[in-house]
Amino acid sequence: MKHEDYVRQDELPQYRNDNKPDKCPLLGHENFTPVVDHDHKSGRIRGVVSSEGNALLGKIENFYNSRCINSAYDLPETLRAIAEYLESEQGPLHPVGVRQLVRRFKRSSKNDQIAILDKLQISSESINECKNSEQRSKLYRKYIVK
Repeated sequence: MKHEDYVRQDELPQYRNDNKPDKCPLLGHENFTPVVDHDHKSGRIRGVVSSEGNALLGKIENFYNSRCINSAYDLPETLRAIAEYLESEQGPLHPVGVRQLVRRFKRSSKNDQIAILDKLQISSESINECKNSEQRSKLYRKYIVK
């Protein structure tokens, strides 16, 4: 590289190869397609990340910059608050959440459905009485809304 504070377009592949981490710092992938990420405000390189991580980061930044202009937090503070919120204790099941869980259960294979019902400690007798996916799904829904 010729420039300490600037990487030319034709130098990006070498920069990417020289600075590729063992895993994506955003998503933790070990086998990933590396891209050189940069800050769109400052124009400075932030690092080498996976193409998926870079796309996700771009969507988050674009949404935040266009839709969260009245936020009391800057983007890093917002992301920390989101992480804390996602990791906090959860409350009771939401009606839409139940529908989503049952829909996901219905899409599972018979063996996976039975394994899920077993894991919920539903009796083998009750599970064996179910002749099809619809009956197993009703049993699953009945159990999770108790």
